[in-house]
Amino acid sequence: MSERTAERGKATARQPASTTQTPVAAQASAEPGVIATRLQYLFEHKRKPNGKRYSYREVLTAIEKQGGPTLSIGYLSQLSTGARTNPMMDALQALARFFEVPLSYFDAHENTAETNEKLKLVAALQHAGVQEVAMRTVGLPPESIDLVLSMIDRVRQVEGLPPAENMSGADE
Repeated sequence: MSERTAERGKATARQPASTTQTPVAAQASAEPGVIATRLQYLFEHKRKPNGKRYSYREVLTAIEKQGGPTLSIGYLSQLSTGARTNPMMDALQALARFFEVPLSYFDAHENTAETNEKLKLVAALQHAGVQEVAMRTVGLPPESIDLVLSMIDRVRQVEGLPPAENMSGADE
């Protein structure tokens, strides 16, 4: 057995051989840092409800509970640091499912700007108090919501914070 075959076996321990375990096509390895950069982005921006980062162990446990492949912490670490650049398809599918992004997110040719913006929005909504403020605007007429937004902008200014970005996706 070659060294590469042995590595592949370790990464997908206890998984039967299948077509889903073939390495991802050349696009993933053509630009070695793509998968690592995108995984790092996901770990930074897709947080637990309490705002803390997921650990590798938490991600891998959740993947297994979802019926995904058994992966090692070392394997996920290698993907995240770029030490491993040609992951197995089932590993990427499981990571995409866990982080709730399309599988194409890991494609070197995919523009991920829209997905990243959605992740930033979700992360912002998870900050303490943001959901509470949003829920209190339910039922208010548009003029009142505009007034609330103006007040928030003024408080940001008083606190020395930069103007808030329009994260709704709507054109101003």
